[in-house]
Amino acid sequence: MDTQRLDGVPLFSSLDDRARNAVASMMTERAYPDGAALLTQGERSGGVFVLLEGSIRVERTLPAGGTVDLVTLGPGALFGTLAVLDGGARAASCLARGPVRCGVLPRTAFMDLMDGRTPVALRFQHAVICDLFKDIRATNRRLVELAALPDSQVPMEALTDSIIGLQ
Repeated sequence: MDTQRLDGVPLFSSLDDRARNAVASMMTERAYPDGAALLTQGERSGGVFVLLEGSIRVERTLPAGGTVDLVTLGPGALFGTLAVLDGGARAASCLARGPVRCGVLPRTAFMDLMDGRTPVALRFQHAVICDLFKDIRATNRRLVELAALPDSQVPMEALTDSIIGLQ
């Protein structure tokens, strides 16, 4: 993938040119049409995504049926991380809202970077951890907002499902 595609991505802003080049060389760029599923709830991980252009809707299908929209992600978002890290199934689906372009880092390359001890790997690990903390803070804010609602206004799914890392 062209390194310049990562220049405007906040996740990679702490990486120097050498590190950004190394990560970009492991990624492929993919295009998705409006409505396409980038990730499907329940599937096993294939990689981590960086949204380069467009936006995606993250939704979770409930056991009783129906779906809940969790968040809309815009350019620069990293998603699909937790299923890659823990080897579990995807906890939510990600659908293109309009045309979308993503950088995809295969699971093996992502795990090599997460397990590595090179300066590039350590910078990458720091960037991923900071991104995960950002998601945890956003989740905490959302849970506080839900807790402040009267019981009759809080959907039960919101209280029983943690939204941390559902993408």
